[in-house]
Amino acid sequence: MFMESRVYDDIYAHEDAFWWYRGMRKISKIILDKYVRGVDNNILDAGCGTGGMLDLLGRYGTVTGVDINPKAVLYANLRKKATILEGNLEKLPCKSASYDLVNCNDVLYHSSISDDKAVLREFARVLRRGGLLLLREPAFDWLQSHHDRMVWTKHRYTRKELIKKLEDNGFIVMKASYVNFFLFPVALVIRLLERPFPSCNDHTKSLFNVPYWLDRWLYYVLAAEAGLLPYINLPFGLSIVCLAKKL
Repeated sequence: MFMESRVYDDIYAHEDAFWWYRGMRKISKIILDKYVRGVDNNILDAGCGTGGMLDLLGRYGTVTGVDINPKAVLYANLRKKATILEGNLEKLPCKSASYDLVNCNDVLYHSSISDDKAVLREFARVLRRGGLLLLREPAFDWLQSHHDRMVWTKHRYTRKELIKKLEDNGFIVMKASYVNFFLFPVALVIRLLERPFPSCNDHTKSLFNVPYWLDRWLYYVLAAEAGLLPYINLPFGLSIVCLAKKL
């Protein structure tokens, strides 16, 4: 997917250690551990970006990553964790019924996606019957911020909306929860306060400029939230995570 080119530089430099990426991987791991069987699965990381999920996904099988952006593909290849393809998610360069698991993080929301339903149909096409889709997208359109404009956000979803799209395109939803719940009030205040002011050119760099103690504390907040997800669905949050099965 296309974003400001320098955003990929910043993501690659920070996604292994930054609290948000670590916390979201923890949430993904909790869900994958519950629903994925075995360690010999064929896995597609759709919209893999610079490859921050490749190591985690590799614990469950053999991973192929695909992204439309050449710079993202270049960075993902540097990790040497998977086969990386350059391709459009609306027409995946993959054989039908060839994967047991598709992972897709923060892709459908993007302005480069002309038809999110077409992407979901492609996921259904490349998955084997009974295969799983782990999908994460940003929540609530009214929460759009300076950062959303930097990463070319077109649309943020609601849980109900995402469930319907999945059900309409060949999936049954097994788990659907908002995440980043505990930090939602803080993020809401920050986003409302920033709206009257123009965004800074170095907004993404400032986003990663977090003191060590705060980074550590924020990660623990997300990790605590991850511990709840096997048992409950959270009522609101900054993102939505869905685990769905191909019919």
